[in-house]
Amino acid sequence: MGYYPVYLELQNVPVLLVGGGHVALEKIGRLVESGARVTLVAPELIPPVRAYVEEGRVHWIPRPFEDGDTAGQSFVFVTTDDGAVNRRVADEARAAGILVNAADDVANCDFILPSVVRKGPIQIASSTAGTSPAMARWLRERLTEFLSDDIVILADLLGEVRREVRAGDRECASRCERTLTPPPLLCSVCPNRIPTDRWQEAIDSEVMRLISVRDLDGARARIVHGLRRDRLIPSPTWREPAR
Repeated sequence: MGYYPVYLELQNVPVLLVGGGHVALEKIGRLVESGARVTLVAPELIPPVRAYVEEGRVHWIPRPFEDGDTAGQSFVFVTTDDGAVNRRVADEARAAGILVNAADDVANCDFILPSVVRKGPIQIASSTAGTSPAMARWLRERLTEFLSDDIVILADLLGEVRREVRAGDRECASRCERTLTPPPLLCSVCPNRIPTDRWQEAIDSEVMRLISVRDLDGARARIVHGLRRDRLIPSPTWREPAR
């Protein structure tokens, strides 16, 4: 299988979920949290799935799947244990150019779902391409251990610093004749340009030590210094100020 890993923007995207049992429950939470507009087709629902309906977070059509149910959907998830239903749903979706996922039914899948570990703004997805559920669980447990509070704090700090850097980029670009937009891409001779590797170098052991003792101002300052963006440096490509 040639699976290509990707994160999808599902905010307000229509998604069809066929089935209302425990497998549906495994899918529905992440779909709702991602902002998808979920339509659920199933004659019956287990109580935890029904709770999403009662809270108004999904739209429920209380009957079995019928021809035409995939119309207008961007993605389809099938969570039944009936191979004939899976095939029927998949055939209709594929005929309309809609990607479909059928739980534990590779023949009726256009994509599979990775195992995801999430903490704060960080998500780590892993997959064994469906070959080993035991390996997938082993990876998930160890990735959960890796995502410590310190790592989450580092992610927040890097996000803050990146926003500051981008603001500086925009200021530099507003003075430059050679910048590329959008977004502002600083030219190759600009002293304010940050090579990709420098971000990695800035996350050093001292930054992690400062985070561990919760000196977040010190950690932020060290990251900024490591990026050499304590201040903007005048570039030879800056325009002369108007007189």
